[in-house]
Amino acid sequence: MHFFKKTKFSSLSDAIQNPKNCKKLSLLFIKHNLKDKGAIFSQFINLKVLEIQADPTIYNLDDFELPKEIASLKKLKKISLLNLPFKTFPEWITTIKSLKYLMIRGNEIDSIPDSIGQLDNLKTLRVENCRLNKLPSTLNKMQNLRILGLSDTDLTDLSSDLFPNNLTEINLSGRQKYELHELEKLKSNKKTKI
Repeated sequence: MHFFKKTKFSSLSDAIQNPKNCKKLSLLFIKHNLKDKGAIFSQFINLKVLEIQADPTIYNLDDFELPKEIASLKKLKKISLLNLPFKTFPEWITTIKSLKYLMIRGNEIDSIPDSIGQLDNLKTLRVENCRLNKLPSTLNKMQNLRILGLSDTDLTDLSSDLFPNNLTEINLSGRQKYELHELEKLKSNKKTKI
């Protein structure tokens, strides 16, 4: 008889029962800071997908952090962080070389560190619904990046030299006010859907 191992978990307490089996962890509507959970996260050595979404009750938490130990998870391919009360971009994320998809949405982040360029395998980057007002100088060197989500940000500079040549899609929807000629120039320089 063949038994199927559970690989998808929706709570830390369930996932820690079989940490090596945990390949997808979806923590939805969390109501507490996770900064002291590093020892738990570091045990998920086979984790490929991490999704964390905050409950509205923690939006005003000033000292919210995710544990830096997440950066030690070498098989992590996808991270989605929704509505977490970040004030700054968690720079340790830029050391996770296996990442292919990164979404950080609904926070107070106003910049992305230049170290984002170290994510050579990243294909999708979505930093949305935040105060982002400047793109990192290394973004244009990210040759594997195909999809860039920048919706609902405070960006104003859309100089085409800021973006990698191989993007297939840029999402700029939301509250920005761009001049039509800026969008046309960006689109004409790339084979990109805007």
